[in-house]
Amino acid sequence: MTDQYDRPDGPLGRLTAVRAAGDAAGGLVHVELDGTGDLLALDLDPRVMRLPSEDLATAIREAFGTARAELQAALQEQFAAQPVTLPQGLGPLLNDLGFGAQRRLDDLTATAQQIADRLDRTGGAAPR
Repeated sequence: MTDQYDRPDGPLGRLTAVRAAGDAAGGLVHVELDGTGDLLALDLDPRVMRLPSEDLATAIREAFGTARAELQAALQEQFAAQPVTLPQGLGPLLNDLGFGAQRRLDDLTATAQQIADRLDRTGGAAPR
């Protein structure tokens, strides 16, 4: 049986329905998040791999930051229009989700750095 908070019109359903996106590096990096901060998409145009690894990492962080700011604004607007009462214990869970999203971004940034480093070593990236 679905609990009232898991329903599409419940607090969790309302959170996961919200979407936000951010771009960086002239649109070569695109990030999409849902209302819980989960990463839905990280799209890298192949041309972005020509950037130095530090610039690629910065672009990913920038796109994520833009998406997160848009997400926060959308959530504030949504919940100002329709306030919700959270069940006991959900507040700390939402904080954990935010920290989890940041850890995932850090992992993605580290992976992008490793890819860029490999390209630099193999000559696959454009000269600096």
